[in-house]
This record gives sequence, structure tokens and C-alpha cells, in this order.
Amino acid sequence: MNIYFKQLIEWMKQHENIEEQELIQALFLLRAHYSLAGIVVICQRIFTLIGDHELPIFRNELNTLKIISTLQDSDQHSHFFSETTDRNKHKLTPLRPYTGDSGICDLLLIQAGLSRNNERFDTVIIWFLEQIFHFQKNVHTLKLYSHYLKGDGSIKLKDQKGSRVYNAFLAIRLLGDPSNEDILEQVEKLLTKNGPKQLIHLMSAGSEDKRLNEVFYALKLFLSQIWQKNRLKNKKKRREFLHRIGLKHQKLILQRYGSLSIAIQPLEDVDEIHRGLVSEVFEDDEIEEDETPLEPLFTFFLAEQSDLIRGFYASKSTSQHVEATNVGLVWTKWRLSLNSIQDVFRLCQPSKADTSLILRAKLALILSLLTGRSVTELTAPCFSQNTDQNNIAIQYDHTLSAYVLSVLAGTPTLKTKPEESKFHVPWTKKLHLVLPSELNDLVNQVKNLAIKTRQPAVEREVRRLINSVPKELEISLKSIKDLLPRLLYEHSQGDLAVVKAVTNASGRNYDNLIHYASFEQRKLEQLWADCLRTIKIDIPEYMHSSSERVGSPTGIKIVEIQNEITRIKKRINQAAEQKDWQTLFDNLTLYTELWMNLATAGRGIKQPFPKWISQQGWALIQDKHHQDESTDRYVPLTAAFIKQIQVLRGLMRMLGDQVEPRVDLSSYALQLCDPHQIEGLGRNWARKLVRSDHNQLPGRFKDAGLGHWVRGRYPWDMLSVFPVSTFKQQWLDVQENLQKQLGFECLDVFDFFKNLNIPTFVVTKEIKTVQAETKPRIQYSENDVKEWLENSEYESYCQLIFEENPEPNVSFELGHVLASHLAKNTNIDLPEAIKAYCAYIRDKTKIPLFVQLPQKANRTWLTSENSFSTWCYIEQNLLDLIQKDLEHLPEHQNCDVEIGRLLVVLSMYSQLCRVSHLQAMLEFIASDQHIVAMGNSRLVELTVNNDRSVTKIRRTVMLSPYVSTLILVDRQYLQPRLKEILAQSRNQQRTTWQKCFNTYLKQIGLKSTLSLAQWLKALQQNVMLNSTPLIAGYIAGQVLTEDLSINELLRLSEYEKLTTGLDSTEPENEIEIGDEQLNLSDILAMIQQLKGESRSSIWLKQLANNKTNHYSVNLLTCFVQWLILRCDAEELSRQNRNIIHLHLAIVSAGILGFSEDLTKDSQIDEDVFQKWMELTQEHFPHRKHLAAWNRFRDFLIQLNDDRIKLHNRTAHQASAKVFAKNEVQQIVQILQSVESGVSDAALRLEIQRHFRLSAAMGVRRSETLHLRPLDIDEDMLRIRPYGEHQLKTLGSERVVPMNLLSQTIQKGLDDIYKNKKYSILMSDENSEHRTFFNQISQILKKVTGDVDLSLHHLRHTFASAYTLKCLQTVVDFKALTIELPWLQNWMPSNEQFNTLVGNEGQVGQGIKAISRVLGHLHESTTLKHYVHILFLATYAYSMQQQQPNLHTAFFKRVMSRSNLFRHFQAIHQQNGNLKYELRDTIEKYVLKKRQSQRWVIYAQKRGNSTGKVIKHELFQKFEDIERYLISGQGQPRLDIESWKRALITMANIPSGKRGSNIGRHPLSTQGKLARLPELLSAVDFNSAQEILERFDYLEQNQSETYNWLIKKWLYESNVTKVLMHFTAEDEPMLSILTEHQFFPMVMKHNKYDYFRIMSQQASLSAVRWALTWLSARYLVIRDDIRI
Repeated sequence: MNIYFKQLIEWMKQHENIEEQELIQALFLLRAHYSLAGIVVICQRIFTLIGDHELPIFRNELNTLKIISTLQDSDQHSHFFSETTDRNKHKLTPLRPYTGDSGICDLLLIQAGLSRNNERFDTVIIWFLEQIFHFQKNVHTLKLYSHYLKGDGSIKLKDQKGSRVYNAFLAIRLLGDPSNEDILEQVEKLLTKNGPKQLIHLMSAGSEDKRLNEVFYALKLFLSQIWQKNRLKNKKKRREFLHRIGLKHQKLILQRYGSLSIAIQPLEDVDEIHRGLVSEVFEDDEIEEDETPLEPLFTFFLAEQSDLIRGFYASKSTSQHVEATNVGLVWTKWRLSLNSIQDVFRLCQPSKADTSLILRAKLALILSLLTGRSVTELTAPCFSQNTDQNNIAIQYDHTLSAYVLSVLAGTPTLKTKPEESKFHVPWTKKLHLVLPSELNDLVNQVKNLAIKTRQPAVEREVRRLINSVPKELEISLKSIKDLLPRLLYEHSQGDLAVVKAVTNASGRNYDNLIHYASFEQRKLEQLWADCLRTIKIDIPEYMHSSSERVGSPTGIKIVEIQNEITRIKKRINQAAEQKDWQTLFDNLTLYTELWMNLATAGRGIKQPFPKWISQQGWALIQDKHHQDESTDRYVPLTAAFIKQIQVLRGLMRMLGDQVEPRVDLSSYALQLCDPHQIEGLGRNWARKLVRSDHNQLPGRFKDAGLGHWVRGRYPWDMLSVFPVSTFKQQWLDVQENLQKQLGFECLDVFDFFKNLNIPTFVVTKEIKTVQAETKPRIQYSENDVKEWLENSEYESYCQLIFEENPEPNVSFELGHVLASHLAKNTNIDLPEAIKAYCAYIRDKTKIPLFVQLPQKANRTWLTSENSFSTWCYIEQNLLDLIQKDLEHLPEHQNCDVEIGRLLVVLSMYSQLCRVSHLQAMLEFIASDQHIVAMGNSRLVELTVNNDRSVTKIRRTVMLSPYVSTLILVDRQYLQPRLKEILAQSRNQQRTTWQKCFNTYLKQIGLKSTLSLAQWLKALQQNVMLNSTPLIAGYIAGQVLTEDLSINELLRLSEYEKLTTGLDSTEPENEIEIGDEQLNLSDILAMIQQLKGESRSSIWLKQLANNKTNHYSVNLLTCFVQWLILRCDAEELSRQNRNIIHLHLAIVSAGILGFSEDLTKDSQIDEDVFQKWMELTQEHFPHRKHLAAWNRFRDFLIQLNDDRIKLHNRTAHQASAKVFAKNEVQQIVQILQSVESGVSDAALRLEIQRHFRLSAAMGVRRSETLHLRPLDIDEDMLRIRPYGEHQLKTLGSERVVPMNLLSQTIQKGLDDIYKNKKYSILMSDENSEHRTFFNQISQILKKVTGDVDLSLHHLRHTFASAYTLKCLQTVVDFKALTIELPWLQNWMPSNEQFNTLVGNEGQVGQGIKAISRVLGHLHESTTLKHYVHILFLATYAYSMQQQQPNLHTAFFKRVMSRSNLFRHFQAIHQQNGNLKYELRDTIEKYVLKKRQSQRWVIYAQKRGNSTGKVIKHELFQKFEDIERYLISGQGQPRLDIESWKRALITMANIPSGKRGSNIGRHPLSTQGKLARLPELLSAVDFNSAQEILERFDYLEQNQSETYNWLIKKWLYESNVTKVLMHFTAEDEPMLSILTEHQFFPMVMKHNKYDYFRIMSQQASLSAVRWALTWLSARYLVIRDDIRI
């Protein structure tokens, strides 16, 4: 029992009758400390601050405290009057002493400095007192406090509860310090004028004053604990806790899974809402210590925000964030410009006023920039010569007059020290980097400080230095540290191992690669210097003579390998001469095995020879095989090496029983029964050789060849654009060089080889597809989880998790511990068990802990042993038979054979590599739909299934001449049988297709059977190995993307649109909302329960009871009520209930899952609404998604609320449409002129810039509108949020290279920057802009003739054009550009594309680079919504394959051989395009013969009838000059000076009135340089155009009359009234004008005769404008200055 508490209650009872519980409650309100020292003084102080009637809700407790305050001092009770505890007695502070136990009690004992006015400080204390009372009521439990106060002193109040109180106390205590009087005043005003929630908001915004920020940080955390549902996290505290978890669970040794390694990392580059911790749990096979598998067993995600539904959506994107971090792109938001780098250098220049701390901070900062290391490592560099190997050392070099920095190079972490070997090169751990001489002064000063220890204060000072730099420069510790890694990466062609060796960075794949890579020390030092010189850092020239290597300590010495190979070859030759077959065979096997190691960069396992080698030389390497095949890789082998394997097999066959078979060579699976190891040569020597710097392979090619990759850098992923052919060529070049260098050659010295035909591939047994066993997943219940957690080991965790205020991090840690224990039980399905654990935690504690399990659909890599081995078999046994058959088609045979042949042709030459896609094409052939002929192209549009969509999508197929001819020739013959098959059930149809396929194979001579599915998967492998995985994924329906429609292609190719209902629509499908999402939102769970109830009254009653304090939830509740009332029925149909449920699921995902909490003051405008739509589009099918958001828009508008700023409009599906290049140019032209509908030339310029930026960079409308000059950061444009301007999605903050823009726009932007205008474009709120966006929509529709095109399709155009350019690096586009010539100019230039991918070139990351520039987190978003051209690249691929000849193929089916050959020769002699013209000939012949069928519809070239505006040449010329003279924009190819002179001459022509100085032509100064006629208004455009056409005609046909008329205007006109004076002499000329339909109007004016030129539509201002410019032109020509 607490003796102090006992004394106090006894003493009080002497005066008042008081219950123990009453006293505890009163002391609880104060959070009084255990010793109760000074409690009377504390209570007295309370009542000097607050009156008797204040804080009425706490009146009972305050009455008890009032009793304490009245107790009289006595020796017996002096303890209760003490103002300090013993342990703090001697501590001197500028304030009154304090107890050290309780924040509020301490504060009540404090007074501000004695010489000061205490009133302000007292006001703050009164405020804090009230908040503490609320804190105790809301956060703490009385029961726990009672145990503490009445206990024996051993129980502590939990730290995590009190720390926020205590930190807030310390912050307020600072305010009592005299030096902080200025901020005390600010804080007092803030606290008295605002409520707690407003304070949290205001304090979160921060202040420029660092001291204020420290106070704000502590107070906002304290307040959020009391008043916020989603409490703010203490980020400072969290990091340390994490570090502890990371250390504790770095390796969990598990019996069943080998080693389970856990990598914990906070997600970088994420918005506040979706921030959290990711922990990937890997299943490790102990093959090599240096590598981790590609896919984790499962991934934990602990969301930082407490809202569950947000956490759910954030957890869904964790793997995408991991990929984005790993990928290695050039243009990231952390990239620094040269300006920023120079600012860092300027910042680090020493000054006389610098303290030692500042000097150290400056040096640490500049060294971080120069070495790519963290500031922490660099705060205490060593200056002595005998440096510890772990230190950063700096020495002065007198010959260089500069300091040399010695750093530890990146090295692998090895379990054991490598043994010394003659095969290893000399190795060192150090790199010596010469510092720029401009740093000498700074280094000298730090050296003189003689510092030896690191100090956190230095890091704090570094942060302060960085904070002093303007924010827009984006200088941060991360961007500074990332600079060198980026430069090294770019200059080493993307070699991560180089980055690791120089910077010793961690993460990505660095730690794996450095086990193999070794580099010459001097080359790396030179590379480092070269990199820094590119950013204008002057590194002195430095020759380093050492030939030592850094990186892997076991780098390979080439000369020793050469010697070993020479010795083995010598032994082979000697054995052959002596006919010692066993020695010969053993040595030849060893020789071939060593060569195999080199050829495949193999891991040196027992079975180094691949089982499968294709005829094209590809081998499937499985030296680190996982069941899911994610670690298998494809490597090309040199012809010499393949021949060497055949020699070894031939020798084995020849020798037979004469040798002991130490090797099994069946289908190349060379199992070394007795491997000869060379002493001292590691098994993976060849990997080290290939990975090191002996060759010029790009880093990604090295990684692909060695099988080193992490997610985001996987070459065989189906979204990868890895250039397989380039990889093959460069890999073989390097291999051939190494073969030559090491002395490998095919030992073809045996005569027997010449007589033996040894096949590349031997079928040992019939190939069957073996499916990996998939066990049914086990579902675990809540009771299972409870049972697991009853284990006593988890007790300490559970106490912290399941209390009133649970600790999220502890549940995260417990997840890891539980996983390690459960994994020992082989009967438990570990991923499912962890899923159940996370669900239990969420349900019981509302902690947002999630787990992502690998789904079957998530298998995104295309490596497959079954499919590759099938392809090897097809290559050897089937391809020649097929080619021969298709080259000479027999007469029509059995229908099933013909259908089988058609299946083979469609899959081989139209790349329909999915049964359902073939089925769609066969349905097309069975119907009477048309093939569309567009020039040389033949097109078909199908609606097909896709692996990643619940709805069908469009697949446009371009048919090669052979395929379209075959379809046309066979269609009539096949239709009856096809219709018969298609009338069957789906399963029967599939069986029949298989039967047709096998019947055909049997017909052409294949003896063994092959399934259609195997054939298609094998073709996919072949396509991948001849193009890129993205195309292979697309042809098999694994990549979700929508193709351009045929009508869209017709528009782009300038053909008339067809009205045959081509554009396919999306069929309706049921969609289920996952259970996991339902349980996260109370409102969704409630609607789910109501789905069984049909009475609308019950629904409305339930919803009426669902009002909460959560504004977002209330809004959604009203939305559901509105949806019900719209149904206007007592009984809700099942369909209506489903629709309501689905609408709510979609809208709640945006509002609850992806956004900040709405408040009653939140505005909902178009940008907010668009943001919700973009964020949710990934998770729901297109049409359902759009329908839900359109309904929600209607609902919000009908609320009639001022805070809702939305317009009535319907969002359309982001359709597969793009702009043609000439359309973009025409739109730009119109935007430059008054035709745009905008009369203000300056505004037109801005509008035009907006359009061109969107077109050139693919940026969103809202992003371009908010760009500012300071967002142009030299070679990049920064798209970033500021102030009220927020971006759309997680990946939206980004940089875009300026080189994507034309020089004209870049110059325009530079001019703006110089003028320092606030924003590049005016805010969208500007009313003139809003009308402009309507206007621009009309212009788009007018130019393209397509009402569905919008500004947003510029993003589609950017994405599609750049993706096509990217695919041009992997496929030959020659045939494609013949058929679609507009593509050549449509794609970006080589320079633009190379800017985007960087020095590395397009080596697989191209699509990711495009995706990032568009502001997408992952390329799947880009492909799904914005890329529509994969079918074009697929067609280009099919046309680069050799297809059968038409003139030999069809003579038995169409016309005689002689007839076909005659056509063939005629086309050949005229140098025609043979395949197209022969196709056309056969097509016409077939269609003529079968007149009843119109199976081909011919598209017509478009005339100028589309409403496109073609400007008259004169109009364009005048407009160009006008624009240039006003704004300096554009460069008219004219002598501008002569035009200026002509306009001045006109302005000086007198009016003719006596005594008047006013000129006849009142030209005003519109620009800086010129006098111009009034500008045309938008409505005058057509008038002016028409008048100029008439004048042009007049000049061509009646030049005399034309010149007369112009002179009349110049010298005899009343310009204002557009009248010209005439006399009787002018009558003949006037009559000519009448003949030419100029309609001159004759009138009297002031006694004189005048005429006015009119036309049917002309306005006076248009006539005036045209005549003025024509007159200026007349004066220019008269001066003999030609236009």
C-alpha cells in the first residue's frame, strides 16, 4: 500500500467525510504522481488559476482537490507541501523545481522567470490543465491508475500513454524560459482563439520558426491522442522501434522453409494516407547464400493511418511500390538539377562565422554528395595515416595539391574467408577519390578541429543547412545521397554492381551482385571522377598505378584459366593419339563442362548442362530451380559450343562400353557422376568473370544472363519490354570474345563426327505438360488464431495488443514471431494462417494489419520448362512439315483437316495464341462479317477474354496477305462445318478444335500427339524469344490492354469511317466485392446484411440509424438513401439491391480508401472528383466504375451545396482513341488564331501552350494549369503539389524531361521564367478558361470529326506513341510502316525516346519509364487504360517472320499454277509490292467468283469533307506576322523589317483633312514593336477568310482592278466606316467588282460618292482587317521586297 496515499486520506478525513474512490478519481484527473510530494501546493496553484465555477464537467473532482488545497502546513505533513522530490533536489534550472513524475503537476509548480510578467504563461497552463483533464477521461483507465496509486511503487504508468503528456509539458515548460518570450505570445494567442481540432490542423501546417515547430509537434501529438479518431503517429519514435524489429527478425531459422528471411522497409515515395511498413517474408532455398527468390511467401503491411479501408487499398499496392523502388529509372523526383548541385556547393563554402559544428556539417554534406553515402557515416572523417579500416580517411596529396578521400568499397558479406588461390586477382577494400581543390579550405578547417567521434548534433546541423535552401530546389538528404548512384548508373549502362562497389549502397539487388562483380580499382576511381565532371565538379586528373581490384574478393585471373584450358586440350590430344579413351572422355567432359559454365554463367551445380536447347541456340538454365520457375532463365549459346556438346555426345555413342560413363547425356541433362574439380577454382568462377568489367554488356543484360533480378527488374516478366534479340546478340559477342580469350574452341578433331548426324534435340519420351501439384488452401477460423495465441511466449505481446489503446507495431512484430513458430508445423498452411491472424487483429483491435498472399494470377513471368521443351520439339519435328504443307496447299480435304490447318495458320501468323481468341476468329469466319480493307491492310475486330479482366475486351487483328487470302479462299467451304461445331457446348467445341488440330498434324506426317494448348504456349515462348515478353503476354491474353478500333485506324489513316457497328461493347457481368473489403467498412457490412431484404422501408430505417461523427460515412449513407429513393418502389428488386451495393463499394473505395477524411468544410470540385475516379479505376471493371461515379456526381449536384463545385456532365469510358500527328498540328494552328474563339492574343498563347504541353508530355489538364516558372528546373519539369494544389494519385509527383518538348515551347517557357510570371497557365478557376475548355473540345471534334475525343486522349496518344517507339527497339517495323505510313512521324524521335530511357538505352525498362512520366505507379495502369497499339507491334513481329509464298500456295485452290505464275511475273517485272498485289489479285478473283458474298469491305480515302479547316495561304501568312509582331512567337519566313516599315508608312498616310495631323489609318500599338490593325474577333474569322479568297482570285485574274482597289483603300478611304471615294472615272472598275461578286454598295456621304466592299457574310471589321493587311503587303511588294 502507498503510505503517502494512506496518510493523505487519513488527514483529509479529519476535516471532511471523503471516500477513498472519490479521492482516487480527483487525483486521477491530475494524473498525480505516486509520491504525492507537494500535492497541496499543486492544488492551491490550481485554484489561483481557475475560479470556483469554471470547468463544470469536472466539478466533483475539483471540489475534492479544493479540500486538499485548504489543508494547513505542519511538520507531520510537510511532505505534501514540498516542491521537489529528493532525486531532483539539486538540479538547477532557470525555472522553479519540478517533480519529474507527472506533466501537469510539474507544470503547476513552475513559474516563468522571476523578473517577468507571468500572465501569459498562466493562460497557457490553464489551457493545458483543461486538456489534461480531457486526456485522463478519454485516454486513460481509472482502474489502471488506482493500481498504480495504491500499489507498492513497482507498477509504472505505461510509457506509451504518458510520453505525449510529458512531451507536451516539456514544450510548454520551454515557453517559460525568458529567451522564448516572443513565441510564448504567439502560442498563447493561438490557444485562446482556436478549438483543439483547429489547433491540430494549424500546428500540422508547421511554422518557419524551428522553436515553434518543436512546440507544435509535441502539442499536436498530445491533442490528437485526445480529440482525433485517427491519432497522429509519432514518427520520431517509430524509427527506433522498427530498427529493433529489423535486427530481431533479420533471419528466422525455420525447419520447413529452410531459412525465412524478413526484410522490413518503410515505403518511400508514398502519400501520407497510404504510408506504412512493408515486411516481405521469403521462402529461402539454401542454394547460394547470396541470392533471394523473386517472390515472397507473403507480405505484411501495417498501414500508418488507423483507418482500415484505407489500409486495405494501400496494402494492395505494396508490391507495386517495391517494384517502383527497385526499377532504376533516370527521371525520378529525387533528381537534382545542376543549379541545385551548385547551390549545395555554395552552401558548403566555409565562412568566418562558422562554428565547429557548422564546419563539420558542411563537410559531411558535401562528402555525402561526392560519395553517395549517408551523412551519418561522414560526420567524423579520420585524418591520421594509420586509419582504422572502418573510417572515412582524408589525406593531403602534395603532388596534386588536393585532399584524397579513402573510402571502403562495396564488398560482399561472406560466411567464411575465401581461400587463397592462384586463380584470384589481387584485391583491396579501398577506393581513393581526389576531392576538388575548392574544398581544401573547408577540409583544412575541419582537420584542425581534431574531431574523432561522430555526433548526432552534426546531423541535426546538416538538416538545418538543407532547410535554409529554397524548397523548390528539392534539395534533401535523400536527393543529395542519390546523386552519385544515379550518375554511376547512367555511365555504367545501368550496372548496379558498379554503384555498389563505389558507394557501398544497400537495397535493390546490390548485395547479391557484389558477390560476383569485381572491378579494377583505378577504373572505378576514373569512372567516379568522370561522373562528377559531367555535373561541373572539377576533379583533378589522377593516375593511380595499382592494378588491384575491388568488389568480390575472388575476382578471376584470366591468364590462369587460359593456362588450365591449354593443359586440358593438350591432355585430350595426347589421349587421342594414344587411344586412351577413358582419359580422352574424362578430359573432354571436363573441358565441355568448363565451357558450359562460361557459356551460361552457370552456378557450378552437379547438373550444369541444360535439358533443352532450341535450334536457335537458346538454352533454359535451371541451376537454381524453384517450383514456380521464377528463377529459371534463358541464355543463348554460341554455335561453336553447341557443336562441342554434339562432339561429346558423338564420342560417347561411338565409344559405347569402352568407357565408364561418368556422364548421362540424355537430352543434354549432363549429370556429372564424377566431376573433375580443378583445385583452387571455385565452381562459379565463370559467373564472376562474366559479371565483372571485362565486357561492355549493359547491367540488365548481365543480370538477365546470370539470373540476378529483383521485382521491377525481371527480364522475363510479361510486362517487360526486354529486347531479347539485342540481348542475344550482345551476349553472344561477349561469349565469343571470352571463348577466344580463354582458348575455347570446338575440338572437332575426330573423323567420326563428319559422318554422324547428331540432332540438336532428342525426344526421349512423349512430352506431357506436368502441372505442379496445388494443394487446396486451408481456411482458419477465429478460434484457431485464439488457440495459437494462448502460447505463453506470446503473452507479453498480447497484453500490449489487446488493451484499450493497442500498439500496432507490436501486432506487426507478433506476426513475425507467430510465422516462425507455425512454420515448424508441416500440416499448417502458413500463408493462410497468417491471413487469419491479420483478420483477427483487425477485427478485435482495428489495427490496420494486412497480409498479401501470392495469387495464382500473380504469376507474371513467362519462363516455362514445359512450353520451352515443347517448342524445341516442334522446331525439330514439326516446323518443316507445316512450312512445306502451307507453301503448297493441297485441294480441299476433309473439313476437320482444313480447320486444323486454319488453327495453325492463325496462331503462327496472326499470333492468336489463346484458345478463346482462336474461337472468336472462327466465329467471325463462320459469320458473314466483313474483313475491312484499308489500303494494303486487312483488318478484323474481335471481342475476347483476358486473364486479368472480368469483362471482354477488343482485340484488333491485322491479317498478313497469306492469312487473309487463306480465310477468303476457304471461308465458303468451311462455314457449314464451323457453324455445326459452334452450335455445340463450350466443352464439346474445345474437344472438336483439339481433334481438328490433331487430324491436321497426322495428315502432314506427325506421329506423336500434341495438345492445342501446348502448341499455343510453345508458340508464345517462340514469340518471346524473338521479340519481347510484353508481346508474348499480349498474344496469350495475359496483358490487359484495349486495342484501337478499326474505325479509329481508319480515321488516323485518313479513310472514311465505316458504319457497320464495328466498335465492340463490353458485356455485362456480375461482379463480387471481396469479403475482406466488406468487413473493413461498417456501412458496407450493413448493406451486405440488407441485401437479403427487399423492402425499401427497412433499408431506409436502418440507414437513418447510421448517423456517425464521420462526415464521409454520413455522405455515403445519404448517397445510399438517394439511390433507394430513385428506385421509387416499395420492393427493391435483386438487381437494384446489387447495383446499390456495387455503387457504394466503388464510391466508398475512393472516399474512405484513398482520401483524406472529408470534413463539413471540405470542398468537392472537379479535381477532387477526378482524383477519386482515377484512384479506384484499377480495382473495378470500366463500365461499372463509370456508372457508380456518374450516379454519385448526380447525387452531389442535387445536394445543392455551395461546397460542391461540380458541373453536370457524364464521364465517358477512357476509350481507346488517339490523335494523329497532323490533327495535333491543325489544332495548334487553330489555337494560334482567332478561330479558336478567343480574341485575346496573350490568352491564346497560354491556351496553345497548355495544349502543346499536354501533347508533348502527357501531363494532366489540372497539372499544366498549376505549373509555375519555378517548376522548370533546368532540364526537367517538376510536377508537384503545393499549397491548395494537390496531385491525383500516388505516383503523380514526378519530373518530366524538358527535351520531350519542341525547341519553340522550351523557348517560350524560358521567356516566362525570365519574366517570373506566377504560373505558366492561369488557374482553372478563371471563368475565361472554363469557357475555353468548352471551346477547345469543339475544336478537337471539328478537326478530328470524332465527338468522343477529349483533351485527356492526349495522354493516351503520348502513352501509345512512346510505347510503340519502345517496341520498335525489339521488333522490325519495316512492313508496318509500309502499310501505315503515318506511324513514322507519329512516334517520338529517337532523341526524345533516348532522353526518356537515359544512357542505359532501352534494355527492358522502357515501358516503366513511360509509365512514370505519365505519373503512374505501375505500368499495368498505363497498359490497361492508355496504351492501344500492342496489336500493331504484334503485326510487325508476324511480318518479320518468313511466311509462305502466295504464288506457290494457292494454285490448287484458286486458279491454275500458270495463271498465278503469270500474275506473279507481271507484278515482279513492274517492281510491285509482290505479296500485297498478289493478295489483291486473288482477292478480286475470289470475290468476283462468289458474287453473293461481300466478305471484304473496302474503305474509301477521305476527301476534305470532314469539316477540317484549311486556311487560305494569305490568311495564314498575315496571322503568322501578326502573332510574331505581338508576342515574338513563331518565325515567319519573311523579312519582318519590311513589313514593319510598310505598317509605319500606312500609319503616316494623312487623312486629307485640312489642318489635321491624324492619319488616315489609325493603327494601334498592339505589341512592343509594331503598329497593327485592330485584332480580329472570333466571329470574324470566316468573313476574313472568305474576303481574302475573293481578293486572291481578283489579283490572279484582274491585277489592274486589284491594284486600283488597294490604292483606293490606302489613299481615298474613310477607314472607320469602311468607305472608299470614287468618281465617274472609276465606274468601269466598279462594274468589274460587281462581275466578280464583290457586291460593292454605292452611297452618298458628305456630298461625295462612296462605295463599300461587301460580301454575303462579311462584317465591317473583317473587311477592314483584310484590306489593311493587303495594303501593307502591296507596300512591301512595291518596295521590291518579295514575300
